[in-house]
Amino acid sequence: MLVGMPPPRNPPDRPLPPELSATSSHGYNCRCVARHFGLDPAPYGELPACSLSERQYRKLLVDAVKLQDKAKRLAAARDVAGAHRTYGRMREIAQRLDRTDLELAAVSDLATVCYSAGDLRNARQCAEAVLHAFKISTIGIVHFGQYAELRMIEGSREVAERVLISLSTEEGEVTKARELIADQRRRAAFRKAAEPGQFPPELLDTHCADELELRILDARVSIAAGDPAGARDALDEILTALDALADVDAVREQVASLQAMARAERARVRQTGGEDADARADLLRLSAQHEGRPLAAKAGIDLAADRALGGDFPGAVEAIVAARDELATAGLTGDVAEASHALGGLLLMAGEVGQARDQFEHAGRLWTANGDTAGLRRLDVALARCAAATGDWAVAEEHVSRARESARTSGEWPDLLHTDFVAATIGFAHGKDPRAVLDLLLPLTLAAAEYRFEFTAPQARTAWARDVAGPAMELLMALLARLDERRLAAELIERTCAVGAYTGAEERSLDLIGAPPTLDVGPVAEGLPLAALGSVTSSLPLRLAPPPALRWSPSSPMELDPWLRLAAERYHLPRPVAETVETWPAAKPGRETFLLRFADAGHTFLTWRTTEDLDTVHTHPIDFALVGTARQCLDAASPTPHEGENVADAVRRSLSEDAFGGFAGEQRLARVLALNLLPADLIERLRCAAGSGNRPLLRIQPSPSLAGVPWGLLALPDRRADHVLGIDEIGICFDSDERVLDVADVSLLAPAAIPRRPPVADGPPVYLLDPRIPGQSAFGELGSVLGKQDAASPLIRHLDARLAEGPVLPAAGRGLDLVRRTDTDRRLLAELLARPCSRLVFVGHVSRVSDEHGAQTALHLSCSADLPGTATPIGAHRPFTAADLALSEMDTMPARVALIGCASASDFGLAEPFGVLLAAVAAGAGLVAATVWALPTSAAVPGSDPMSELVIAVDTALAGDDPVTELCAWQRSRLARWREKPEPAASPVFWAPLTCLDATDDGKTWVR
Repeated sequence: MLVGMPPPRNPPDRPLPPELSATSSHGYNCRCVARHFGLDPAPYGELPACSLSERQYRKLLVDAVKLQDKAKRLAAARDVAGAHRTYGRMREIAQRLDRTDLELAAVSDLATVCYSAGDLRNARQCAEAVLHAFKISTIGIVHFGQYAELRMIEGSREVAERVLISLSTEEGEVTKARELIADQRRRAAFRKAAEPGQFPPELLDTHCADELELRILDARVSIAAGDPAGARDALDEILTALDALADVDAVREQVASLQAMARAERARVRQTGGEDADARADLLRLSAQHEGRPLAAKAGIDLAADRALGGDFPGAVEAIVAARDELATAGLTGDVAEASHALGGLLLMAGEVGQARDQFEHAGRLWTANGDTAGLRRLDVALARCAAATGDWAVAEEHVSRARESARTSGEWPDLLHTDFVAATIGFAHGKDPRAVLDLLLPLTLAAAEYRFEFTAPQARTAWARDVAGPAMELLMALLARLDERRLAAELIERTCAVGAYTGAEERSLDLIGAPPTLDVGPVAEGLPLAALGSVTSSLPLRLAPPPALRWSPSSPMELDPWLRLAAERYHLPRPVAETVETWPAAKPGRETFLLRFADAGHTFLTWRTTEDLDTVHTHPIDFALVGTARQCLDAASPTPHEGENVADAVRRSLSEDAFGGFAGEQRLARVLALNLLPADLIERLRCAAGSGNRPLLRIQPSPSLAGVPWGLLALPDRRADHVLGIDEIGICFDSDERVLDVADVSLLAPAAIPRRPPVADGPPVYLLDPRIPGQSAFGELGSVLGKQDAASPLIRHLDARLAEGPVLPAAGRGLDLVRRTDTDRRLLAELLARPCSRLVFVGHVSRVSDEHGAQTALHLSCSADLPGTATPIGAHRPFTAADLALSEMDTMPARVALIGCASASDFGLAEPFGVLLAAVAAGAGLVAATVWALPTSAAVPGSDPMSELVIAVDTALAGDDPVTELCAWQRSRLARWREKPEPAASPVFWAPLTCLDATDDGKTWVR
């Protein structure tokens, strides 16, 4: 009797293929089929299914399907042991039925279960067995013409291949993984293009859930190929797409599984990139959604590390042990190994080296049993750290060498970078040949620094710089100091400082909901040419451009260039061809220009040189404690509000006798800053240059830790103490009250890699003075900064004089018409800057509206909330951010710009400094006047108007021939008045924060 599948219509017209001769099951009841066609049954083997009745057959088939459903549920709950048992019973039934399709379904699912449990060896065996059986079954199917079964076993092949994709990815076989993914997509396209009814619905991927799984696998491949940045961005998009499918009944369970898979993968990428808070959010969500199941226990292991860092070490250890017990009960040996490894890491951090080693070795035994090569690589790194902690350098180097070789063989760039860094750390601590350590450490530091720019999200770039590139840079700078490699150290500082502008938006648009559309830009008068409104997203469509190729001096290339080529070769980094940018500006004849660049790398490092002698290098490490003291003193005196402090209290604190309200307190601050931040050789050279009769120019690019320093105010010490000074002893280093301003002019130095557009044509000045902000009272936080003005006010008289000289923008009949306007929004700004104009003077509020990156630094214009932009509205008002400028068509500025507002020069205080200050430079401004801290309004000193004095001085200087010289001269006059009569109205708190970012002599008008 023939039972089971329907028989083929025609008997086989060929002898049994040799591939089938050793098999007893060819996909269905082959012996019965042979008898059905009157063939000799002997070659086909005697099978149990031959004796089954149709009723018996159907019952067993139903039982098999039920077992598969049960096993899938157990696997989803990560009950590995239960899933194994259930799939075993399913396989027994499949063999009784002579149903290869059921057998392959069970074994392919088992491959997935084994992989999820960390049993990589058995996962591979199952997956490869499925693919081997698929080939044999295909031959049998063709022989008997039973093509329906081919469609039934197709899904098992897809599942097995996805396991092999994951295994290939973990072993660094990126090419193989990509080939398998491409094959799956090709077959999926073929199935969708076939006639209706050719394939079962589950193989047609109607809702694209299978494609989203392939995209998750693609993301894993990207990580293995050295592109975690691309993987992170892809995972964000995948999770968004999965959220849209969450309520579709047909794929609800699959989507839930894929969401967990993608979120766990993203948490791993975020941890690698240093985005600890975001990674923790992913893990907490996984833990909450899967409470009581092994997936929650697995997430709890990673969360335990946060508990330990928060000071709850016993609680963290207890949580990991409990999670490990739960995972062991479920049979998840791979996750058990992860738990032991995590526990070992905590114990090593606590100094319990012996116990840590025991935990690492326990993980290693499981990884060995599972055939987990990547896990064994991590074991070697962990044991190397244990050996180094006890001074057993030979064992440490043996382990780390094995880990490095394994990472190199795997081709996984992040692992290679990590193992190389561990090797360099051990070599440095052991006192190994410093040159050998340099050969390892310098390329990996350059590679880590370059890789930061591959991330789209600013938060990810910041985290990568802090937690990956930063530690490598710290160790490298310490090594270069040990080797006395001043030139290499100086070039590293200059390369670190040469950050580029935001780039990557192919179409200038503010449609942040979807892909940026192609815009039909209308006349400027119709408003700023932006796309439809959209609220701010976590990741603007902007990238930070990496530094281009740099040149050290006219006579000397960068010594880093061959190291950069080595880093690109060793870590497979792209090296796009870019124009070479000079790192020095042109110097004015007869005037010595000093170039100072600071970079934070644990300690803060200064490199300085002069345009008269570019090839002589001066580098100085400034101890982080000295920088910390300087910042503490400056923060205590600055009027920028502290956390929880209101503006009025901040101003009162700043104008106290111990801060900027009394000469003694201000002078003490100026001396503390100078002693901590200015090296003796620089001061000596400055005084020497000033003695020639031509005032030198000091141009400074500060690091984030020093962005708020008023450099011109710093006192110049006459000698250095031979011991650590108390605050009351600093006077012994000074014979007079000579300040930097007394001997030099000072300006900020723009990063070398900022691309510059040509400025707009010359024309009338543009004034945006104290714009009225929608929904804000004149006396509120975003109220008036100039206070009540009238026709007799000094600022209004100054504006009237400007109007007498010629037209201004926006058009006005009198000075009062330029102040507190209600129409000075982004639309008017776009219209005004589209015309010829000589300068832009903005006086108002500047703030960072969100996050810790420059893109969300904002001007507060008269913009209503319904205007497009990237900032979340503040009531009825939407701030105008640097991102808005970068994403709009308003990309040209006049040659001179003033941004007079609270800490408008604070770009340099951020890990990504491209805020409104540098955005103006990129848009064509050669010179930008700004302030380094929050400006108190004139209301702080009744009867005086220091804010108007500053605005008048800035506008006058910008209209002159040499704004930097004129503004520094004005500040010297303020300093003289302060010395003569140290009263609040003359306090440096009003005039010292003013600075100019001068890029007029940089000679870099280029567009990336």
